[in-house]
Amino acid sequence: MAVAWRVNELAERKGWGARQLAARARLDIKTVRNIIEGRATRVDLETIGRLSEALDVPPGALWRQTRRRAHPDAWAATAGAAGQATEEEMDELLSGAEDVSTNPGLERATRTV
Repeated sequence: MAVAWRVNELAERKGWGARQLAARARLDIKTVRNIIEGRATRVDLETIGRLSEALDVPPGALWRQTRRRAHPDAWAATAGAAGQATEEEMDELLSGAEDVSTNPGLERATRTV
C-alpha cells in the first residue's frame, strides 16, 4: 500500500501555510516543506505527533492510501536485513504467545533462505 501525506490539505483547511504550520507544530520549516511537497522519506514519531496535535487530528489522518502501488521488489530489497530467525524465535512466534506486532524477530522468522 502506498500512502500520501495530507498535511498540506489539512493545513489549508485551517488557512495555514507551511511557515505557520511549522511554528504551531514547533518544527523546522524545511521539515514541514519536505512533508508537504512529498519529499520526506522518513518522518519520526515525534514529528507525526507534533503535526497531529497542531492540526488537531489523529495521526492516521495525516496520510491517505493512494492508487500507486509500491514496487513489487521493495520488500525483497530489505527482507532479511535483520538476519535469519533462530529456532527459539521461530518456536515462540509460532506458539502464538508472542505479540507479533512488536517482535523484532518477526522479519527474520518470515524470511526465506
